[in-house]
Amino acid sequence: MNNSLPIALAFVAGIALTWWAEGLRWDADVSRLNEAHTAELKKQSDQAVIDLTNQKKRTEAAQTALAALDAKHTKEMADEQAKNEKLRADVVAGTRRVRIAAANLATCQIGGNSTSGTGSLGDAAQVELSGAGGRAVLDLRASAIKDDQVIQYLQGYITKVAKQCEIK
Repeated sequence: MNNSLPIALAFVAGIALTWWAEGLRWDADVSRLNEAHTAELKKQSDQAVIDLTNQKKRTEAAQTALAALDAKHTKEMADEQAKNEKLRADVVAGTRRVRIAAANLATCQIGGNSTSGTGSLGDAAQVELSGAGGRAVLDLRASAIKDDQVIQYLQGYITKVAKQCEIK
């Protein structure tokens, strides 16, 4: 039994030394994997920050462009409304009248008096409206102008938003 004790101790020491060496190797592998994982996470985080910054810049540019578009169309609409109100006030005051030239829509010819020559359109027949009729026509004009401005604004807005939403 005396001979087997040193062999058993050497065997146990060998196992302990192997265990210790494998532990060191295991720790080194885990440390290397942790560093690689941390580096990959940092790379992804940095890319996310860059993407977020770029998206923020695109959003701010889109908001600025849309604000300019809104201001432009709002000014145009206000100018047209002021022009229409001036015309309306002139009709009410009697300094202007609303006249409508009669047209034959079936033949696309402006109607004229029967004494005109064959080569000309002649004097167009005109219908003069009452003050209330003139105001009604100007109200319709204002409504048409406003509708046109709104449509132009919305089309511009959609175009700008579509351009801003393109993936770059």
